[in-house]
Amino acid sequence: MNVEQILVDVISETVETMAFMEVLKKDTITPYDEHLERLRVEILVNAPFPGEIRLVLPKSLAVLFSQNMYSLDEQDVTIETVEDVLGEIVNIIAGRLMADILPEDQTFQLGLPLIGPDAFLETEASSHAIEFYAEETPFWVVLFGEGFQSSP
Repeated sequence: MNVEQILVDVISETVETMAFMEVLKKDTITPYDEHLERLRVEILVNAPFPGEIRLVLPKSLAVLFSQNMYSLDEQDVTIETVEDVLGEIVNIIAGRLMADILPEDQTFQLGLPLIGPDAFLETEASSHAIEFYAEETPFWVVLFGEGFQSSP
C-alpha cells in the first residue's frame, strides 16, 4: 500500500471515529479561495526523516468537528476548544501515518502541533496535497518532505 492510500485510510478512520463524519477523498484540488477563512494545523516529523504533516480546513468545519467531538452547540465552541480538537486530530493522524509507513521496529519523533490561520504560500519543498470532503466541505492534508515520497 502506498503513502497516499495509507493517508486516506488514516484520515477517514480518524475523522469518522472522532468527529462522527464520513470523509471522502476527492481526486482533484479545489482552487485556492482567498476569501475562505481557513485554519492550518501542522506537526513536524523530526525523525527518522525531516517532514511535516499539515491539515488545512475551513474554520466552519473545524467548529463542526469540535461540536461533534464534545457534543456542543455552535455558540459554545471556543477557539481553545477548536485548537484542542485540531491538535488532537493532527497528532493522531501523524502518529498513525508514521506507524503505518515505517517498519515495525523503526521509531519516529514528532513535534507539537502548531495551529493558526492559513495563508497561501508557494514553496519549492517536496510536497503532496490530497483533498478530502466532510459534510460537503473540502479540507486538505499536505505532506512535506522527501521521506513521504520514498516511503513504501
